[in-house]
Amino acid sequence: MYFDGEVTAVSVTIKDVAKKANVSIATVSRVLNHKTNVSEDAVEAVNQAIKELGYSPNFLGRDLRKSETRRILAIIASTEQSFYSEVIRGMEETAMAKGYDVLIATTRDDPQHEMHLLGMLFSHSVDGAVLLGPKLDAKTVTELSSNHNLALCLERLEGCNALTVTINNIQAGKDAVTYLINKGRRRIGLITTRQRSQSSVDRELGYKQALAEHSIPYDESLVFYGDYGAEWGTKGCQELMSLDKKPDAVFAISDMLAIGAMTYASSAGIEIGKDVLFFGFDDIQYSHIFMPHLSTVRQPCFMQGKLVIEKLIDNMKSSSPDKSVYMLPHSLILRESTGD
Repeated sequence: MYFDGEVTAVSVTIKDVAKKANVSIATVSRVLNHKTNVSEDAVEAVNQAIKELGYSPNFLGRDLRKSETRRILAIIASTEQSFYSEVIRGMEETAMAKGYDVLIATTRDDPQHEMHLLGMLFSHSVDGAVLLGPKLDAKTVTELSSNHNLALCLERLEGCNALTVTINNIQAGKDAVTYLINKGRRRIGLITTRQRSQSSVDRELGYKQALAEHSIPYDESLVFYGDYGAEWGTKGCQELMSLDKKPDAVFAISDMLAIGAMTYASSAGIEIGKDVLFFGFDDIQYSHIFMPHLSTVRQPCFMQGKLVIEKLIDNMKSSSPDKSVYMLPHSLILRESTGD
């Protein structure tokens, strides 16, 4: 609609911009999409016309026409796991540099809700999706990955054929327990979860492998199954310390469980780092705030987020998508809880 010879922002179209700049509609489109095959004079003319007319591009319409949204969905279990923040930062910074936005949604560990959220991928509301801590089974994820731009990050799924970026959780668990063994500990407790996420299963396997390689019998009484909350670490440590033959070290499959365990140990008068050694996993911020500081396995969270976005965007542009499993290196961070 026109008033007094001026064009209102709501009525301005790409045709108006082209006319004002004295260029073709195709040239305006190339400028809006940051194409390089446009002269500097044309870019300046188009940008000046946009400014004077108050033109706002219809990105939704453009996305529908191009079947591209420039958006990637990241699905996480919850916002309570603090190590997610660094992974997501790596995803967002990498996506932004490539012209994409990252949308974040949570499942609350519900596979049905995870599938519901993936409806955004199926309906082309997003160009790709990353599952951080998938709740769907390997077969389902493999089938979805064969038709959609889907990737896993942090967690692998045994037998799943989908792009995956993670660490070797088996080796990481083994390294942590081997360190405790090399410190002279032979009765090592394990605090893990009833929830059978692949990372928990793999870290438990690493625990068993370390024991076996040092001829230490696996003792089921030294394994406590709970949930991921710190209170379960406290309960687990209490149960382990109530055994007739108490453990001289504890490996927990997450830092929150390890911190909960150390909370009980402190209240029970156990000297952490001397009487009992504690080793966690993830190197969350609390691990070096809690006193004494927690020894832990550090996984490269930022780099995992960065790499999964790079590989997923490559897949979006490829006729032969990469379904590889990329395992980034972990490291042991040694602090007071292991006497270091």
